[in-house]
Amino acid sequence: MSDLSAEHANFYERFKSFWAAPSGERVLEIIAPDAAIHFTGAGHMSGRGYAAWMGQALASFEGLAVTPMDCAGNRDVLYIAWEASADIHGERRTYRGVDRFRLRDGMAIEEHVIFDSAVLTPAGRVGIDKGSAE
Repeated sequence: MSDLSAEHANFYERFKSFWAAPSGERVLEIIAPDAAIHFTGAGHMSGRGYAAWMGQALASFEGLAVTPMDCAGNRDVLYIAWEASADIHGERRTYRGVDRFRLRDGMAIEEHVIFDSAVLTPAGRVGIDKGSAE
């Protein structure tokens, strides 16, 4: 993380702050209202729509915790790797993903939230955190 631009480092700190106390309203502290959001399993939405959607999602994922793990950036693009865990279909599940942001003036104007959405299904998935598939 030491080679990040000042804008990248600032955004990463605000991203970590968001996940320390997440809420739908706080989404707009880092995501522009007219941003283009692409969320695995949830489709496309605006930043404002994402704030509303995130408010509902946070309420439905019991015990959701997201831990930002690392980041890398180049020009106006920033990648943040994270690990999430939540109670899903009666069991605690942990999974990882990456968010790809395009930044302008310190705000995300585009975000791609990328993870294996099979973890959200009743059967879950094997994945890297549960061992190897045979």
